[in-house]
Amino acid sequence: MSRPSSDAQPPIADDGATTTLSMKRTIGLTSLIGLSISITIGSGWLLATLLAATKAGPASILSWFVAAFIFSIIGVSWLELGTMLPCSGGSVRYPRLSHGAFASWFNGFAYLLACIALPVIEAQAVVTYLGGRWPELGLVAHQSGTTILTWPAGILVGFALLAVFFVLNIFGAALMAESNKWVTIWKCVIPVATFLLMMTAMNTENFSAYGGFAPMGWAAVLGAVSGGGIVFAFNGVRLIAEFGGEAINPRRSLPIAMIVGGIAFPLVVYVGLQIGFIGAIDWTDAGVAPGDWAGLITSNWSASPLLDAVMAAGFTWFSYLLLTDALLSPAASGWVWLGLGSRVTYSMSANGELPRGLQRLNRRGSPWVALVVVTGIGFLFFLPVPSWYVFVGMVATAMMFNYVIAAPSVQVFRRLAPQLPRPIRIPAVTFFGLAGFILSMFTIYWAGWATMINVLTVTMLGLPIYASYSSVKNGWSRSTQSGVLSIVFTAAWVIIAHQGGWMFSGGKQVTGHWSIGTYLAAFVVAAVAFVVALWVISNGEGRQHLKAGIWVLPTFIFVTFLSYWDVNGPGHVISGLTSSLILVVFSAGMYFWAVRSGFLTKELADITHEYDETKTVALA
Repeated sequence: MSRPSSDAQPPIADDGATTTLSMKRTIGLTSLIGLSISITIGSGWLLATLLAATKAGPASILSWFVAAFIFSIIGVSWLELGTMLPCSGGSVRYPRLSHGAFASWFNGFAYLLACIALPVIEAQAVVTYLGGRWPELGLVAHQSGTTILTWPAGILVGFALLAVFFVLNIFGAALMAESNKWVTIWKCVIPVATFLLMMTAMNTENFSAYGGFAPMGWAAVLGAVSGGGIVFAFNGVRLIAEFGGEAINPRRSLPIAMIVGGIAFPLVVYVGLQIGFIGAIDWTDAGVAPGDWAGLITSNWSASPLLDAVMAAGFTWFSYLLLTDALLSPAASGWVWLGLGSRVTYSMSANGELPRGLQRLNRRGSPWVALVVVTGIGFLFFLPVPSWYVFVGMVATAMMFNYVIAAPSVQVFRRLAPQLPRPIRIPAVTFFGLAGFILSMFTIYWAGWATMINVLTVTMLGLPIYASYSSVKNGWSRSTQSGVLSIVFTAAWVIIAHQGGWMFSGGKQVTGHWSIGTYLAAFVVAAVAFVVALWVISNGEGRQHLKAGIWVLPTFIFVTFLSYWDVNGPGHVISGLTSSLILVVFSAGMYFWAVRSGFLTKELADITHEYDETKTVALA
């Protein structure tokens, strides 16, 4: 797959053309792999095995292989992007370069929300395990069929953990990477030892009795990829690209770190854990009827499943080591995710999508203002969804929104910036790009209606921010007109969300609210009205950015409402095969629309011009 295209070095997107502030390159290959593994061995290894089992039973083992295949295909695009233009916060920088401000903002806003939420999720996992081990602390409780953090005890402990993540990040990426390297060694040893010990207590009946290997059906294998938290295990693929601007020799380090830390390691560890956990389930000790896979979510094991499995297997001595790692692993991941969230905020500021003050660095090279903002918003995220099991599916889906745009960006850069060196040049770029795009769409789709409608509704609230800030700041529309549009749309959107009756409703519509037909009509009309109004009040340049990115709205609105009528959705009128064929055809159309929509943005033109001048000087 790898083929050098030139001896010349591509420009770094952090410098000159995109922002005048440069981060320090202090992270080596070993530290990059460590950061990736630290993300993959976080709260997921402690709780995702149980959540995946509740979604698909023993067949959840296959869900990990499905996810590894999907992220291997998706990761191909990130390899070319990350080595062609290594930069920090690349996942929000590349769309800006290829498709302009509107697509970049929608993409970046969804990803920013996910990145801010991820440290919260890791803190929730730590508190959940503590509460499961010592219930007398009153940190967790069972409510609405799941485990939640209590107020004030559980949530305040979560606040304290988030504050610790903030302090550690202030000391810079070098400290984070170096310290995390030693933490990662510990985090690798304990999960491997855990699944080996659980396998000594293997009950093979758990794999074949109680409805067979796939008691929820084969479609549940796919649903567990997003809904079961499995997506988090492979997020190291993109994390590596996020730290590209701070990596030493990124053209060599990024692909190795992506393959080793992002795909191979998590696949081996998580498959082992899933097999070990399923085989070690003691239904009596868990307090549920044998074969009640869905009931595990409210069982005695729900707060600390692996700890309980190890203890039930007779390894009480090891439970203390596992509990130590149950605190250390999510905490270390939360530390890294908070740093990543601040870099995404920094990058969006460099794009002109957020205030420039967010680019301020301290003397250690950390974006400290962005860290303060991200941490502050994170505190608020504990309140509406204080449960790892509920929050994880929403955040995983929001993150997948960001994966969709990578493949179209690669082809846009091929067309508009062919002269830039590509240390890794994708063969059959249309095939891999289209495949990655379609698989990203399926991963979002498998999350299901209840998750997707919540995520999309919140993400759409980024539109009025784009109109009132980014469009005005760039001189594309007037502040008064944009402000009125933003206020009107926000008010209408809140009304629509409320009348729809699906927001944070536990997957069931609140009675007395709109029918799905009325809800869909209002949803689409509001989105179209916003775009039309923004087009009318924008100048030519603003309209160009809007035109290049408008494809993102029908893409995500369609896939969300298709999931409603899917056989597994509330409407359940379209068979799984039919809905899959519809999604493949639709996704292919959206992919080619996205590729054609890209244009030579000012930022990309500056980068190519800088490269051309550097090459001319070198030849002279």
